[in-house]
Formats: sequence, structure tokens, C-alpha cells
Amino acid sequence: MKHFILTLFLSLTLAGCSLMPWSSDDDAEVLTFLPADQLNQWDLTAKFSVSTKDGTESGSIRWILNPDEERLDVLSPTGSVVAQLTMTESEARLKTDDRETVAKDADTLFKDVMDISLPVNALRYWVRGLDSPDLPLESVEKDGEGRITELSQDGWQLAYNGNISIESGSHRFEVPRRLTATRGDIEIRWASTEWQAITQ
Repeated sequence: MKHFILTLFLSLTLAGCSLMPWSSDDDAEVLTFLPADQLNQWDLTAKFSVSTKDGTESGSIRWILNPDEERLDVLSPTGSVVAQLTMTESEARLKTDDRETVAKDADTLFKDVMDISLPVNALRYWVRGLDSPDLPLESVEKDGEGRITELSQDGWQLAYNGNISIESGSHRFEVPRRLTATRGDIEIRWASTEWQAITQ
């Protein structure tokens, strides 16, 4: 009887093992880390606040960037779209509930229409943990992995905290999670909540 029970137990154990999914390190997908400057198309959602001596404006942004369009939807804390910014190489167009305004670039639009100093052109690089090639670089500090932790450009002082990994096919990018940028009495706080790389 003991021999029968032992045989039955071993049979069930082996049968159970045969039902387990086969896994092998050889079958694991190898992800290649690419530098953040190669992440140039995205669908990004982030929370932000802009503080000045007059108070604080906050909300969230959905930022879509691809060869066909670049669009930023500015959302209120309740989630409604309060402004939509579209950009091309020649102009930037900001649409709000009561008007539509065109200027040469996004920075000018935010300042003139919404009275927010949001350096959109530089943010294209800053949110990826890169220095902007369009602004003078005053100082930069990096960690042991080569990631920028502090950055000074055109009077802006930037500090980074945390990271997000983005997978796109067999590629992986790493970008900052939080960014604080200050210049004079202006402070911008940025927290990326969701990144998706857009591939063609």
C-alpha cells in the first residue's frame, strides 16, 4: 500500500510539472536601453504647477508629439480642457474657451494669453532629463549612471527626482519622474505620470 501511494504521489507530481508553462532564460526578451535623446515621439501625461508671487496655477497636461502634430492639452484640476496648444515649425496656436491666438512660439503664447511662464521649447528636453541645446548651459551635475540630477540653463535652476522606464518594442528609455525648475520668483513643478513612446 505504501508503494502504491508513493507511486501515485510521484505520478501526480510529474503530471503537475508537465502542466507548468515552460520558461527559459534563453527565451526572455532582451531590452536595449537607448539614450533619452532618441525618445522624440511620445504621448505624455503630467501634473504641473506654476508658482509666482501672485499665486499658484496647477493642473495637468497631455502632450502628444509625433511627425504629424505637436499638441498640448492643458487640463484643470477637475480634468476639463482649459487650453489647447498646437505647434508647427512656423507658428504656435493656443485655443481657449473664448479665443484663439497665434504667435511665433509656444513660450510667447503662454506668457501673453495665460500669463504663465512655461518654457515649452526647453521642456521638450528637460522632461527627458536633457539640457536644451537652444539655451546657454551654465552648469550640470550627474549621478554615477550619467543621469542629470541638477541643471542650470538661462537662469533656470533645475532639480530632478526619480525615474520612469518606458518600453517601446525591444527598446527601453529612462526619463525623470519629477522636475522642479526655478528662476527668480517663478517655480515650476512637473511630475510625469504616464509616458508612452510613439513608434511608426
